[in-house]
Amino acid sequence: MEKAKTSNEAEQAKDYLMILGRIADELSKVERVPRYTNGERENDVEHSYLLALSATEIAKDYFPELDSGLVTQFCLVHDLTEVYAGDTSTLNISDENLVKKQLSEQEAFEKLSKELPPYTLELLIRYEAQIEPEARFVRYIDKIMPGIINIVGKDVSTFLEDGNINGLEKFDKVIKDNQQRLQNMFPELPFITELMFIVEYELRKTFFKVD
Repeated sequence: MEKAKTSNEAEQAKDYLMILGRIADELSKVERVPRYTNGERENDVEHSYLLALSATEIAKDYFPELDSGLVTQFCLVHDLTEVYAGDTSTLNISDENLVKKQLSEQEAFEKLSKELPPYTLELLIRYEAQIEPEARFVRYIDKIMPGIINIVGKDVSTFLEDGNINGLEKFDKVIKDNQQRLQNMFPELPFITELMFIVEYELRKTFFKVD
């Protein structure tokens, strides 16, 4: 039987919903690099939804030791700092711009921490700590998602315009560097590394018509 709630608690719950509604509205305005088949860029709400679907499926099918419900929850909060920091692609990013991205996201986190409802804030803190295996799993799957949208959208401008990757040789170098960096970051997830290789091979075939 449901525990009796007070009017004050209902009012507080309404406030939580209003805050989360505003956050979702702002997050939907954050454009990402990948484009859909209609040429429009993916936004952060769409991305978080796709990541939640994808990471939960992969966790449930291939990583039964993970809490798939927690995986889903981490997906929903993983990019909340971009409400204030915006999205910055890390593909072909310079060291200087990577530092700027990290500082911007830290400032955004500090601002958000004063606004988010308690459980959502707890999830974000846990995700950002990158200690729990579910949090690390989500972060690695997240790195694969732009490739999926690029393949689905079949829009090479992601590489030509946004990544300054204007040929197969440059593509191969950037992808190889990116793969090595991520392998070093997530040595405990070789299956996801293999999955990333396969997705990037599909990217290569899709945009450069080579095997």
